[in-house]
Amino acid sequence: MPDHAPSRHPAAAYVSLDRIRQNLRALRAFAPTKTVIPVLKANAYGHGAVPIARALEDLGVAMFAVAYVDEAIALRRAGIQSDLLLLTGFAPDQLPEVAAFNLTPVVSTRDQVEAIEAFLRDQESCSLVVHLKVDTGMSRLGFSVREIEPVVHRLEDLERVEVLGLMTHLASADEDEVATMRQLDLFDEAIVRLQTLGHRPPFIHAANSAGMAFVRETHTAVRPGLLLYGVRPRPLAPSIAVEPAMEVRARVALTRTIAPGVSVSYGGRFVAERETRIAAVNLGYGDGVPRTAAMRERGRFQSGASLLPVAGTVCMDLTMLDVTDSTDVTDGGEVTFLGGGISAWDVAEWAGSNAWQVLTAIGARVPRVYTLNGAIVSAEELATIRRPQGS
Repeated sequence: MPDHAPSRHPAAAYVSLDRIRQNLRALRAFAPTKTVIPVLKANAYGHGAVPIARALEDLGVAMFAVAYVDEAIALRRAGIQSDLLLLTGFAPDQLPEVAAFNLTPVVSTRDQVEAIEAFLRDQESCSLVVHLKVDTGMSRLGFSVREIEPVVHRLEDLERVEVLGLMTHLASADEDEVATMRQLDLFDEAIVRLQTLGHRPPFIHAANSAGMAFVRETHTAVRPGLLLYGVRPRPLAPSIAVEPAMEVRARVALTRTIAPGVSVSYGGRFVAERETRIAAVNLGYGDGVPRTAAMRERGRFQSGASLLPVAGTVCMDLTMLDVTDSTDVTDGGEVTFLGGGISAWDVAEWAGSNAWQVLTAIGARVPRVYTLNGAIVSAEELATIRRPQGS
């Protein structure tokens, strides 16, 4: 990763577009007969949806998945032409935008079906492409297997709706193989029910990142999120070699030495047991450092080969570290919160969290600095990413 950020902000998240591209290639190689639908929701898991979409669209990605209409519109306005799948669908009053921006909603509730019926009655020139969601055990959104047939009939009656996809979401693919197999059996039943109606949608997908270990022949697509960003689910994960794409570093604002018995940060929960050197770092819970008792007690940052313990409660803008045993932490220097020798799972285990939450929590005020071919690329260059030779 580059040595410094071209920004006056005291922290930066470096995102390697080279690693994102290579991770996509690894995912495609693992499932060569399936369409890979990269998941870009939550600002591409904190990595930046627009730059990631631009970097991957040039590699022939035909469809991305996001959660909400606003996320998709931001990609469209940035010039992304690939199909955009709305995993949580839409609110009824968003259907004009769904149509205007050529978005593909996942339909998963009766209210959404009724909203489509009302919208198409009023908009005679509009048509929609949708995917249907089957609830196979998540008990969140989606139709039961028995409901799929009547829903398809209702949508067919509208004529201007094309069902191009069928999907489900796996609740425990990263930890429970038996439960995952039960879900996939139910999903296969839904596929068969559609086939009896003469439907075989081109996009049939169930697999999130962990679920890629359980992809069946009946599926035609996969939806990796965490693996795209180089982080493997735990404890179960497919055997795909990926590398983390993000590194977060922050400036040391000040170091000071305190005497035994002196407390640090809110609540005074860290009390020096010896003469202690404390570093105040410009990164806090407003930037994504977890503010938990576990992080206060077990959390670490990194400088060189040293892991530096968190000292006291994480503040909104600053985190204090015990750097007594490190000689390379100086005022104005940098320490690493994420990346290098610290993985998203390391932070998650220290903080009592999970890797998904660690990545998506990296705050918007931390500038994203993108690298391509090992060098920092400007905003202007990001807007015109072209596929590198031999990709």
